[in-house]
Amino acid sequence: MRNPKSRFWLTAVFTLACMRAPVRAQGGFNGPGRYEIANVRSGKVIDLDRNDQTSVIQFSALNTDNQQWDVVPAEPGFWCIRNAMNGAALEQMSPGNSAPVRGMPFTGSPSQQWRIVPANDGNAQVINRLGKTLDISNASTRDGARVRTYDVNGEANQRFTFRRLADVARHDDRDADDWDRERRWERYYGRFDEREHRWGMEGDGVCFYREPGYRGRSFCVRAGEEVRRLPDPLIERFASVKFFGHVRGVEIFGEEEFGGRRARIEHDQPDLTGLRNDRGEDMRRIVSIGVF
Repeated sequence: MRNPKSRFWLTAVFTLACMRAPVRAQGGFNGPGRYEIANVRSGKVIDLDRNDQTSVIQFSALNTDNQQWDVVPAEPGFWCIRNAMNGAALEQMSPGNSAPVRGMPFTGSPSQQWRIVPANDGNAQVINRLGKTLDISNASTRDGARVRTYDVNGEANQRFTFRRLADVARHDDRDADDWDRERRWERYYGRFDEREHRWGMEGDGVCFYREPGYRGRSFCVRAGEEVRRLPDPLIERFASVKFFGHVRGVEIFGEEEFGGRRARIEHDQPDLTGLRNDRGEDMRRIVSIGVF
């Protein structure tokens, strides 16, 4: 690398710092734990469809694991809600009204973060960080009705009760909540842009994302910096890369200390699947990085 301004030896396991949100008992919700979540109007519970394991519906209570949800701390004031069957997280799929809610692989991204707040009757409303609230479509009371997000109106189809079942179980995958509980490397996470509804950075640099299309948590490196070795949980975890400010490019390497296969990226890449260098070598494995 040419004339780097600084070098950083990064060896810590990066975790998205999950700080405890303020807890108020509303609708039976009382902090982290495993819950059954029921709609006030229909009495049906929130259910992850066993057929496709992504569709979120309401259904009569059966006391099965796909109807149980682990509520875990996300960023201050927010919670992630994960299904006990497969660990999928409730996610708002778009910012508009009537967007479906789905159970998606856990990333801890803003669209998977929820506030649980008191409703006007003392039950709970579950409001996404993007601004919409959980809502049963058309105030339906039937089994199988889809769960969506909608503008907050406080009606009964937007109010929920939480029945606590157990303390939260730890999910044994390597999640975004295992990216640096001590917040030692917080500046590399970037910042959330409320207008763009995504993570990014101020100034000159590049951000690597956990999901295609610049979605999910970001890992950002400023112009002139080098990362001589990414921590193991981040290797082969990036799916897109976006440029900010005045940056000529980024070099990525398949081994630590800028060794192994190498490639140069000079513009945004919304999907790193199939990324190859000039020799046709697969570059999905990224171990060290330099930004210039």
